[in-house]
Amino acid sequence: MSYLTDSSKLSGFWNARSQGLHRFWWGLRYAQPMTLLGTHLGRKDEYLAWFNTVETPVLRHPASRWSFCQRPPSMVGAQAFHFFGVERVLSDNRGWHWRPWGENWLHNLHAFDDLVADGADGRFEWHEKLVTNWIVANAPGKGVGWRPPSLSRRIVNWVKWDLDKHGLNEVGRRNLVVQVRFLRQRLGVSMTAAYPTKAGKALLFAGAFFDGAEAAAWRKTGLSVLRTALKPSYMRARLGGGDGYRIAIIEDLLDVIQLDKIYPGTLGRDELARSQDLVLPLLAMEGERRAAPGLDGTEPVFFAEPKVHALRQYAQRLGLNAPA
Repeated sequence: MSYLTDSSKLSGFWNARSQGLHRFWWGLRYAQPMTLLGTHLGRKDEYLAWFNTVETPVLRHPASRWSFCQRPPSMVGAQAFHFFGVERVLSDNRGWHWRPWGENWLHNLHAFDDLVADGADGRFEWHEKLVTNWIVANAPGKGVGWRPPSLSRRIVNWVKWDLDKHGLNEVGRRNLVVQVRFLRQRLGVSMTAAYPTKAGKALLFAGAFFDGAEAAAWRKTGLSVLRTALKPSYMRARLGGGDGYRIAIIEDLLDVIQLDKIYPGTLGRDELARSQDLVLPLLAMEGERRAAPGLDGTEPVFFAEPKVHALRQYAQRLGLNAPA
């Protein structure tokens, strides 16, 4: 597993010079015809309307509730949020799209991490109202909340929340399906070093959460994306981006391992063993590295990730022999 610790050399397939080639390859492999019809032929309204025309899949029965990783809350009031040392109040629906608040701050707002944060039980009513408000204020495909970073993360957080607290009503579950369909149709169109793992994880979670042929297709695609995104070349590139990327990868892998416990057989024996083999060396790594710019020269989107000690405790609860 030495490739995990050698972050000084980025994969040639991920470096800035070959970003265009990789974007083209990813789009060719995962993009669907509806994406082209909706975005390149000027039929965006019809394209977005499609997501509400298909019946919502039924839910699968989980073997247990979700067990959260310890993380500090970000909601400090019924409509007040604290990210990166800045507290702001979402006084009306315009706040979801208020660009002066900054790209990273808005992506964190749309991600709904507080649903899975410490003390979430005491904020359940806030969360219910927030989910309803988001659905009303964020039409499909419009705004920061429908971009891959916050979209992928929110899908996973809504699934976790429902697995633990049954927080999603019928409207919420239907909207979750719309989000997953949108993510699947747009897969490959927007590409950064951090995006594939998050998108694959979101599709895998949704595919395990729902039942039926459509959900099975999400699950299959999610696994395919994760297999590609967790190859040594991609892993080296992301680890070279700073410690925040390592922490994000650790949580992704641990979440996927727990998902297989809740829905046995989601990963398969070999896939589960591979995820465990990947995460343990990452948990053992020490030291902090500053975040680097995106591999295409853009500023990456950062989220408030849990601490390493919390991730190690999380791993131990999952039965992994993680360092203390």
